[in-house]
Amino acid sequence: MNDFMLFQAPTTPGLKKMLAAAVGALALMGAAPAMADTIDFDTLDPNIYNGLETFDAGAYHFQVIDTPAAGPDGTGFAGAIGNGNDPFLCQIAACPTGNNSFYYLGVNDGSVKISRGDNKAFSLGSVDFAFLAPVDNLPSYSYGQLTVSATKTGGGTVSYAFDFPELVGGASPFVTANLQGKFGNALFSNVTISSCIFDGNDCLNPYGNQAQFAFDNLTLAPVPEPTTYAMMGMGLAVMSLVARRRAKKNNNV
Repeated sequence: MNDFMLFQAPTTPGLKKMLAAAVGALALMGAAPAMADTIDFDTLDPNIYNGLETFDAGAYHFQVIDTPAAGPDGTGFAGAIGNGNDPFLCQIAACPTGNNSFYYLGVNDGSVKISRGDNKAFSLGSVDFAFLAPVDNLPSYSYGQLTVSATKTGGGTVSYAFDFPELVGGASPFVTANLQGKFGNALFSNVTISSCIFDGNDCLNPYGNQAQFAFDNLTLAPVPEPTTYAMMGMGLAVMSLVARRRAKKNNNV
């Protein structure tokens, strides 16, 4: 038995199909981000967080940040994980509507910084968000914006703001923001989510602990492992070797 027989090479039409599929898969990997991670907080317990406190959700690390007025060392109440099914979640504020799962709440002008636990880069996909009204029964109006600021892997920051939906019955419905439409496929080392309140032509934070928000289902696409491309290349090399050996055999017949 010669070494060619160890490969059990497919017929030429089958080989062509395999090569086409492999090349197509490689092209898709180069053109699109990796499979996105969705952060939905459903594996976490309800909790409250002060500035500088941290927690993890999936492969991502969260650092809660107190109001800018408190400075970098602020440790005031600034965030929470809430259960949308809990009727007692919001005693004074108006909880968002349209989400019966767990989600993150940024309170009292606070924000949250998100990075991967392994410090790898990622791109932004989308996020479901709402306004956490500081008091109940406010009239229907868009009171501010969700602000998303991402730090590029090579340095520099890119920021975009998304208007909160108008309140319905005194509470804000969750809506979806297409982050990729704004940030593209740029790679980032971390992203900070916060909010601001409209005041005339400006949107301000801090704003008397009224800049508050909620978000859920944040999708982030991590950079693929280099070994992923290496394995694809190895597969193509093996199939190319099979093709050459089969062609050589046919020529010698």
